[in-house]
Amino acid sequence: MSASDRLAAHLRGLNRSQLIALIAARAVTEPAPASLEQLAAHLLRPESITSGLETCTLPELQLAELIATLGDRWSVDRLAGLLCVPADDPDLAGVLSSLFTKGLVWPGGGAHLRAAWPHPFGLGPGAADLLAQLSVTQVRMIAERVGAPLTGRSKQVLISDVADWLAVPENVRDLVMRAPVPVRDSLCASAERPAAPSSWRRPVDAPRWAVERGLVIPSGWNGGQMPAEVALALRHIPFSPRPPFPGVSPPDFEAAVEREASAAATDVLGLFRAAADVFARTPVAVLANGGIGVKEMRRVAKAIGRGEDAARFALEIAAAGGLVSSSAEGLTLSASFPDFAALEPASQLVALVSTWLSMPACPLSAGASVLDWDRRSAAVLVALRPAVLRFSSGDPSRAAALVAWHSPMVAEQAAEDLDRFVAGIHREAHLLGLMAHGRMSELGRLLIDGADLRERAVAMVPPAVSRVVLQNDLTAVVTGTPTASLMTLLDSLADPESRGGAWTWRFSPSSVRRAFDDGADADSLTARLAEVADRVPQGLEYLIKDVGRLHGRVQVRAVGCVLCSSDAILLDEIVASRALAALHLVRLAPTVVASGKPPAETLVALRDSGYAPSSVREEAAVLDIARPAEPSPVPIDSSPPPSRVDPEALADILLG
Repeated sequence: MSASDRLAAHLRGLNRSQLIALIAARAVTEPAPASLEQLAAHLLRPESITSGLETCTLPELQLAELIATLGDRWSVDRLAGLLCVPADDPDLAGVLSSLFTKGLVWPGGGAHLRAAWPHPFGLGPGAADLLAQLSVTQVRMIAERVGAPLTGRSKQVLISDVADWLAVPENVRDLVMRAPVPVRDSLCASAERPAAPSSWRRPVDAPRWAVERGLVIPSGWNGGQMPAEVALALRHIPFSPRPPFPGVSPPDFEAAVEREASAAATDVLGLFRAAADVFARTPVAVLANGGIGVKEMRRVAKAIGRGEDAARFALEIAAAGGLVSSSAEGLTLSASFPDFAALEPASQLVALVSTWLSMPACPLSAGASVLDWDRRSAAVLVALRPAVLRFSSGDPSRAAALVAWHSPMVAEQAAEDLDRFVAGIHREAHLLGLMAHGRMSELGRLLIDGADLRERAVAMVPPAVSRVVLQNDLTAVVTGTPTASLMTLLDSLADPESRGGAWTWRFSPSSVRRAFDDGADADSLTARLAEVADRVPQGLEYLIKDVGRLHGRVQVRAVGCVLCSSDAILLDEIVASRALAALHLVRLAPTVVASGKPPAETLVALRDSGYAPSSVREEAAVLDIARPAEPSPVPIDSSPPPSRVDPEALADILLG
């Protein structure tokens, strides 16, 4: 019977709830299997096995590798013997039950796990393969020395009897304990050394005492090979069924987590708005290699009014979300930012945390460079963030150990970056309100479960405020997050001072002058303020009127060139000419006229009208600077993953 047939038979013995749990655990995707045989074939695919193992905890992986070593002949007794625990050990039973639920192992099914572990524990060939190299006499002598029961006289039966005897860990351990001390030490040391993976097999010491008892099989390299069963029995097999640092939360701890998470979510919106103000005022200079220099990063942090870490985080998440774009001058707000700014605070929070979950950088990790993205880190971080949210507990220094226990394959992908990535993700999650006090908040749980975040976000951050308090000291105060229209009005008239729980602005002659430069007038500005405030202080009205009275008394006009002539009458004629109206000529002085067009166009127009102008000096070169195209902010594959099947619906179909 094939492995697929054995698995299909096992699936037929499951009830509905067990089958639903298995389908959900293995995340079966479309197209859905139409029968239990097709489901069995799907579960045995190497990519499906690897996907299932990615969801395993450390003890589940440890036990799965051990079962891969034993193959289809595994049993609870053999597992217990190798792990040196009782056969009824509750931890062993619990981990084994989880592997059964995930459809990774079943009675009589374990060899398929070799797809993930071609050489489990680095072991070499089994006893049967190595004993086949010996003569029937040698095999019989080994059986007699170790006291293995013999059931026949053929070589194949003798090999099977000796291999079965060596497969019992207690037999091997008792035999080695009777060996001379030097031989015992040599055997134990050899058992710990991996013999694979490699195309060659590492020879081990072959003491005569060990060779005569089949603990080492002689080879042609002046040494020997240790059967996998012997090495496994002498080796310490790791098994860590209990998670490190079990956390105990006080009864009201969840409420404290949610309060702190809400405060953090409100604060991060203020941070992000302050960063947007910096991008709007002055482009952020980008280095030739695409990063941002230390001095520029410090300037941005100072302008935002927060530390460099917070500024770097805001910049990275804005870039990942496509809210900033690159130009010849540097990083500025992108064309999509106004749509983001017009969203309610709750919707902005949803957009930020969703962007963070797939962000290809970890800006708050140690040694992180700004805007330094690579595909490997992006893939690792996408897998690591949900694990940190789900499994972190208490002290952030313990978070890496918890992630390594709960998601060992994800931790292995991170390799030497695990500690710094986990620490950085831990800080970022607290900044966004996805975690608080080292625990995941409700918003974090909904995020990693793929649920709708809107309702929870509305409960965490207050709605936008459309009213402002204008004070006599020429300040404006908004308690909460202002609406986009209110923020635009106040930003045009005043300078922002704080972007937190209470947003404040300060009016000054220079700030009010900006509004007049944009084409506003005193009456319209006062009327717009009266619409959003209960009252407009008299001092603010006077300030607006005074700035409006002085504004425009001196005008600055751009010119393309000037016409100079000692003949004032000729200049009068040129200015009055209808044929030259396109030049937008303006009399600056009796002997000077300004043209709105550059020298070349002005010369051509004058000559076409019958005049004979001359150029006083060489014309300046005309520079044509094209605006570069905006690059894609996230250089990773964004194709949607295959859709998962509904476990309950598929189970009903398969059970008929």
